Amino acid sequence: MSVDTASRCLKAAADPTRLRLLTILSAGEATVGELQAILGQSQPRVSRHLKLLAEAGLVERFRDGHWVYYGLRREAAQQALVRAALELIGRDDAAAGADRDALQRIKRERERQALSERPLLLAAGGSEVDPASVEAGLAELLGEGGLGTVLLVGCGGTALLPWLARRARSLVGIDADPQARLLARSRAHELGLGHCTIRAARLGDPGLPAADFDLVVLNRQFARGAPLAEALDGALPLLRPRGRLLILDRVLPVRRRLDEQPSRLDDGQLTAALAERGARVLARYWLPGRAPDHALIFAAPAAVPGRTGTDG
Repeated sequence: MSVDTASRCLKAAADPTRLRLLTILSAGEATVGELQAILGQSQPRVSRHLKLLAEAGLVERFRDGHWVYYGLRREAAQQALVRAALELIGRDDAAAGADRDALQRIKRERERQALSERPLLLAAGGSEVDPASVEAGLAELLGEGGLGTVLLVGCGGTALLPWLARRARSLVGIDADPQARLLARSRAHELGLGHCTIRAARLGDPGLPAADFDLVVLNRQFARGAPLAEALDGALPLLRPRGRLLILDRVLPVRRRLDEQPSRLDDGQLTAALAERGARVLARYWLPGRAPDHALIFAAPAAVPGRTGTDG
């Protein structure tokens, strides 16, 4: 970051209202309406402050359906500057605490609305598997170190989001379902995951940057009906040269019968499809249950070295 850029960022953050906005957004993304309700200021006034923060490169705006959201920029230099500024405030500041509590109440209300409209949403996101077993598998396959930049495809099932976000430098969660995005955004805010952003997108959308992620995670995309070839063709180009792919889905160890439904993905199909695209399975972790039909599959382009995991 240049001296001029740093000076512009510091000037933008020095205003009391803008510093409050950065404090709020450090815990998660929010709309102008949510920020207006928390600050008790008019919409034009709040929008003006957000515009100045965006021009300084500290926040970014994006549209999600009818809503426009604001969040902190994902660049490491900007996030480090914001963290340094917010550390001066302290967790015991009454105004900052009241702001966080107010946004939490707003998020919980939006979450209740989403669940009342879609009561089976969590099941669609992957609640059929035990979250503790998933976390054990993630630790086995990915280790406890940092994950770099992460893309979570299918962020509506919130079991993966906290574990991945705690280890990611930055995380982008995408989902085509607006209620799923609202739940994921609420969960990210509840956990104070300000380095995460939740977007309305699908694999293959032109807005997803190629070769930009250290880890791409496909969360139950095949169980939701995504074609195998389409999902892999969308995911693999998003990986950086040494990036890796993680799949959580309903995967059979072997095809049990010749007449097995083709919609039931098996390990052989997945392995062959990866090989056709110059990738290979590094490790498998079968989730416990009455029958081994859910798995974490860890894969990478063939040139990437493997690592120890539970295979077979």
